[in-house]
Amino acid sequence: MTLALITAGAAGLFIGTRFLAPVILVATLIVIMVSILTGVLLDWSLKLILSRTLYLILTLQGCYLIGLALTVPGRRRADAGIAPEHASGQPDRLQPAPPQSAPPQPDPASPRASGLRRPDRTSSLRRPSG
Repeated sequence: MTLALITAGAAGLFIGTRFLAPVILVATLIVIMVSILTGVLLDWSLKLILSRTLYLILTLQGCYLIGLALTVPGRRRADAGIAPEHASGQPDRLQPAPPQSAPPQPDPASPRASGLRRPDRTSSLRRPSG
């Protein structure tokens, strides 16, 4: 059981640092299936299977959150355009910060920008009579 908990924790850390949220859902389903299958093959009681499955899921999810928390500061720096630093405190000169460009803004005078419909357009499916 200790090896299974260590493996689930390592998998959670890895997923948290490398992948997005849908991967943890798939990993959780895999842990549930493997845990139940192992319990059935080893002829464990239902209570033991459920408790160990719960421990493995909690370990996986908790280590995922820890891995996610470890990468958030680095992702925020990258999103802000700040060059990463080495352990010496010097900025990384090999990879410049990505250029920041503002998204295109719509013309404020256009009807689409103000949310207004054109007078000849209706919201109903029927054609206007006339």
